[in-house]
Amino acid sequence: MPVRAATEVEPESRTDTPTDEGATLIARYLAGEALAFDGLMRLYRAPIYGFFRRSGASVEVADDLFQETFLRVHVHAASYSPTRPFRVWLFTIAHNLLRSHWRKATVRRFLVGWWAGDTDHAPELADHQAGPDEQTATRQSLRWLEKALAEVPERHRQALVLTQVEGLALEEAADVLGVPVGTVKTWVHRGRQALAVARRAHEGDAG
Repeated sequence: MPVRAATEVEPESRTDTPTDEGATLIARYLAGEALAFDGLMRLYRAPIYGFFRRSGASVEVADDLFQETFLRVHVHAASYSPTRPFRVWLFTIAHNLLRSHWRKATVRRFLVGWWAGDTDHAPELADHQAGPDEQTATRQSLRWLEKALAEVPERHRQALVLTQVEGLALEEAADVLGVPVGTVKTWVHRGRQALAVARRAHEGDAG
């Protein structure tokens, strides 16, 4: 049976009672366990990096924002309150950095990888049983969806990404976005409506 390296830090084992793994790791880091920070970055790399990519950031920008996010975590670790879910605190930092990036760079091209993403790595195209025609149709759909998402208002798109892609509860997304829960519900609903209208128009044109 393989033996783990003594220096490797992993999130705490799950028990019958759910635990906040992020809160546990940052507590260990604040207690002087430097390697706990590496564990924290491994635990949240996929969701945070994915959040940036799905929100329209390029690979290079997402890399920079990811590094900046965890620099902020390092600098402000002592201000984290364990009464608040760690990932909500983390996504709030990430969201604020992304919003700042948009303001400074005037980024207007919004991509959401979960829906449109990199067509060379999209799940639909990874099926080797799909024929050339099916793959072509999938690529065309992805290109259309990319354009449709570019028209979704920023706040509606952010609400969709946080709740439908990243899996945050409405209450958690509201905390991240700094608005009431009812507002998040409205934004998600309007975002879905916008995509539905765009899809109907697209299918009508295709017909």
